[in-house]
Amino acid sequence: MIHIKKTMCVCAVVIAVISHISPVFGAFEYVGLGWPAVTANIRVLGQHPHHFVVNPALMERGLHPRICLSYQKPFQSLDLQAGSVTIHHSIWQRPYIHSLEYFGDEQYSELKFINGTTWKLEKGFRVGMALNYHRLSMSGFNSQQALTLSLSSYAELSDQIKVGSVVEHVIQWGQDINLPQKFQMGGQYEIGPATMALALEKESALPVEVCLGLLISSGSFWQIGVGYRDLSGMMSAGWRIRTQRIAFHYTCVVHPYLPVSHGFGLELLFP
Repeated sequence: MIHIKKTMCVCAVVIAVISHISPVFGAFEYVGLGWPAVTANIRVLGQHPHHFVVNPALMERGLHPRICLSYQKPFQSLDLQAGSVTIHHSIWQRPYIHSLEYFGDEQYSELKFINGTTWKLEKGFRVGMALNYHRLSMSGFNSQQALTLSLSSYAELSDQIKVGSVVEHVIQWGQDINLPQKFQMGGQYEIGPATMALALEKESALPVEVCLGLLISSGSFWQIGVGYRDLSGMMSAGWRIRTQRIAFHYTCVVHPYLPVSHGFGLELLFP
């Protein structure tokens, strides 16, 4: 019964917004940025700051402060650039995540600033909230801005099975940009050194997209991963190497109709 109860709590965030899904208007968010891009950009699950940005409920108390820098060259033949700075830390035993993300070129750019935190409701179950600021700029036009609120949850059904969910932009202030609501729900199964993840994404009027990811790790020193998204046909792969105070990762995203994207990331862990 406790497992059923936790699963229902994870899904409950959907019920509040299922009848308020808006039309698809808004900025394009590049899905190839950061370490989650390796496993098909599944961000509802994972133990990396780039996962915490979308689902703050993944954070636990006692995490060491960490700074993550990421750079991506989206679609090699274009002039687009993408990057992020992400910081997580704790204040009075409460974990927080802050992230600044950029995507664009000289003519068009998107800036996103995210602040999130989490609450523990019971053992193995947490909920999170993120406040997001979006700024869209285009040459020859006035900049547009929006402020949104996202809700998330995470539950550990057993030592091997975890589930998570996120509703992005459930509430929006400012009508300059009409950002589409996006629902994501996923589960992961850990067996030995392998972690298998499955997630479903639904963005407004778009069909449901199935995301598959596989991550293999050797302790905490190295990780390799692959991913696939069925709706867009995107495939991804990458690796990550970590020492006691520093980590470095590489990601590659292959789109069926666009040039390949390459990205790198540096992480600094503080005592």
